[in-house]
Amino acid sequence: MKQNGFKLVLSSLFAAMIAMGAVFSLPLPPPLPPITLAVFFSLLSGLLLGPRWALATTGLYLGLGAVGLPVFANGAGGLGQLAGPTGGFLVGYVAAAVVAGAVSDRRRWGFGRAVAGALAGVAALYIVGLPRFRAVLDAGPDRSVTMGAAFLMMAPYLVGDMAKALAAAGLVRAMRPLLAEYLPARDRARGRGEVVPGPGGPNDEARA
Repeated sequence: MKQNGFKLVLSSLFAAMIAMGAVFSLPLPPPLPPITLAVFFSLLSGLLLGPRWALATTGLYLGLGAVGLPVFANGAGGLGQLAGPTGGFLVGYVAAAVVAGAVSDRRRWGFGRAVAGALAGVAALYIVGLPRFRAVLDAGPDRSVTMGAAFLMMAPYLVGDMAKALAAAGLVRAMRPLLAEYLPARDRARGRGEVVPGPGGPNDEARA
């Protein structure tokens, strides 16, 4: 119960960090999306919290933006943002976080699995976001945008997001001693009859 409460707090903090990473952004001429750190924090939430809590985190972020709070890029908010060309990428934050959490290894906090999870999350982000981006642009008058053209427009962002994925995995590696103590994979270990100490566990008592 305490562990769930701790993750609930972390989930709320990560939703706030995603919002902060989106609001403090570098705007570019429409229809190009602004450059933000929201992808980085979405991936990091998945790597640290796992798919279930990452879904809660990104869902909370989208919900706050959908009701009009200025948590999207450039301080925007409202359902209209989800209907625009970058709306697919906003929804893609959920896919990115969930996939990153599903692929990563939160028992040993291995760097390789963190890299694989973060890069898989980036792939999920573009699988969800790119078709919507192309469809909205293609719906404009006297304009025909193929998927290939949309991909070329977003290619620089893809490179940047891959760099953010590596940075998120590197941060997980740097934090591994803390993560092993404060975010133990209790549920999976208990399913196999193992004992995984955490805050307030046997190891803490031995040190007291």
